[in-house]
Amino acid sequence: MTTETSTPTTTETVFVIDVNDRFAHLFTSVPDLLGTHEKGHVEPPRGLDFFDQDGRRLAPVFDESWQLIGLAKTNEKPDPEAIQSRLASVFAFLAEYTSGHPTEIADDYGLSVDEALCELPQLAGKSLSDSIAVLGGVTHYPAVADTEQKDPGNWFHNLMHKIS
Repeated sequence: MTTETSTPTTTETVFVIDVNDRFAHLFTSVPDLLGTHEKGHVEPPRGLDFFDQDGRRLAPVFDESWQLIGLAKTNEKPDPEAIQSRLASVFAFLAEYTSGHPTEIADDYGLSVDEALCELPQLAGKSLSDSIAVLGGVTHYPAVADTEQKDPGNWFHNLMHKIS
C-alpha cells in the first residue's frame, strides 16, 4: 500500500474499524482521533483499519516510538460501498450478540433484547454518508487537552469495547 504523502491528513469524519468487523468508531477528524484519551480500552490489541468519509483507506503514521501521530491518504481508490458494508457487518454482529446475551444486556445496560435491538442503528441499505448521520452513538467527540475522554458513549459503544 502506497501513500500520497507521509504528512498526516486533516480529513473530516474518520472511521476506525477492526479487521474482524466487530468494532467501529467514528471521529470528527484526525486530530480528534489523536486527542482521544480513553483509558482501559487498549487491551487486547487489535488490527485496525482507518478510512475517511469518502471511503478512502488511510494509512497510520507513527513517530520513532511507534506512537500514532496521524493518518495519510493512500493511493487506493475510495470504496464507500465496501466501508458501508463493513459498518453494517459490525452492527449485524452487535445485534446477533445482543440477541444471544439477554441477561448481560439487561444487567449491564438495563435493556431488554427488544429495546436494545430497537436502539441499534439500522445500516443495511444506507449510503456511507447516511450512516455517518445516524452513528452519533459511536462517534467520539474531542476531549479537553490532558483529560480523559469525557464522551462515555451509549450502550452499544460500550458493548463494542467490552466484547471485542
